[in-house]
Amino acid sequence: MLRRRRIGILTVMIVALAPAVARSSGGDEPPGPRGDVTIKGNVLCNRATDLKPWAWDPGDGDHTPIVYALEGTPAIAERLQEIMKEYPDRGLGVEDALKIQDEFGKHLKYYISPGRLAEKIHKDVEAGSQLLALTGSIHESGGKKWITLTRYEPAEVAFPAKMRAADRPFAPRGGEPLVLKTRGGLTLNCFLLPAGRFLQGSPFYQRRYQDEYPHEVVLTRPFYMSEIPVTQEIFEAVMGKNPSLSKGARLPVEGAAFADILEFCRLLSRENGVSVRLPTDAEWEYAARVGTSNPCLTEKYKDQLSETGSKPDSTPVRSKQPNAWGLYDMLCGGWHVTGDYKSDNVRTKQVDPKGPAANDPQVHRDATGLLHKTRGGPHYDHRRPNIHGAATQNGTIWEGGSPIFRIVVEAGPSKSDQRKPS
Repeated sequence: MLRRRRIGILTVMIVALAPAVARSSGGDEPPGPRGDVTIKGNVLCNRATDLKPWAWDPGDGDHTPIVYALEGTPAIAERLQEIMKEYPDRGLGVEDALKIQDEFGKHLKYYISPGRLAEKIHKDVEAGSQLLALTGSIHESGGKKWITLTRYEPAEVAFPAKMRAADRPFAPRGGEPLVLKTRGGLTLNCFLLPAGRFLQGSPFYQRRYQDEYPHEVVLTRPFYMSEIPVTQEIFEAVMGKNPSLSKGARLPVEGAAFADILEFCRLLSRENGVSVRLPTDAEWEYAARVGTSNPCLTEKYKDQLSETGSKPDSTPVRSKQPNAWGLYDMLCGGWHVTGDYKSDNVRTKQVDPKGPAANDPQVHRDATGLLHKTRGGPHYDHRRPNIHGAATQNGTIWEGGSPIFRIVVEAGPSKSDQRKPS
């Protein structure tokens, strides 16, 4: 009798443990007839706990990932269609972009229920954001929509056509270019870009890196930007040397030390009687996205990208199509050095920003000294106008490769200056 009771107890114990085994291997909840659905969207994980304000609503704790849904249930499709009715055909201004992002937050934001898979997502998601397909059950609690996962996997998302449309500027560029002259008869055209405002960074519903927090930027002054990156022949005509490893007159000069870039700007300024400098981080992004606040989806820039974007010396200037302001090679040919120091990104409105001061403790440094922010991101698979990198003082890139650069020329008073009485 005692032996049979032990066997009976053992049998009961095995049956009781079976569901627990299914939970640990299949997900946070046991699979079964639960009405599971799959939704696709951008999953954000909080990676910037040292920055304030927080990057996003962390939900039920700092380790609660959030998904902004773009595909999935009929209700999601219906909500997305309604949101897209508010997306202007002309593209997004600042208020439009903030409104669209707010609509995603109200209607298409789902919190991922705490559990093993939620923790795994938080550990595995690269740089704070990734497009994923999430399968599980959806419920509402505390005024929020939650999904309890049974599995997840990488996903591709078909963004609406309006988001994928080519950027069209709200204001045209100036007409005739400013022509800078160098020794040897070489010239460099610079186009006048209008003053304006835009939402710098990336919306939460788009795959993004942690330092792309969206914030309003106002540029009160027009400025000239060079039509192309500075080429090796132009750099050599001004500086008398060429630091590039792969030589070619029409290739962008690459690998110039930051001190040499500053000297190039000084000499070109003196020769032409103007003020030449590197663009600020904000000016560069404003020019790359032609003043709009549209989401920077990689596919819309395919005509501007080189096939071998990882090699800064592989593409002669003007090999691809320009953007709508006539600027070539914003997104191919290499990382573009800006005049701003590299620091943790800004999350509040800025007017004519020039980056942090050299003595700011948040400025990134290495053995060569202070790091400068770079733009263009050709060494990532997701090349778009709002990706950041870092350049050293001696002409190398932290992410790999060598920097290139383009220049801007100061032009005209600010709008606020124009309103002042004489």
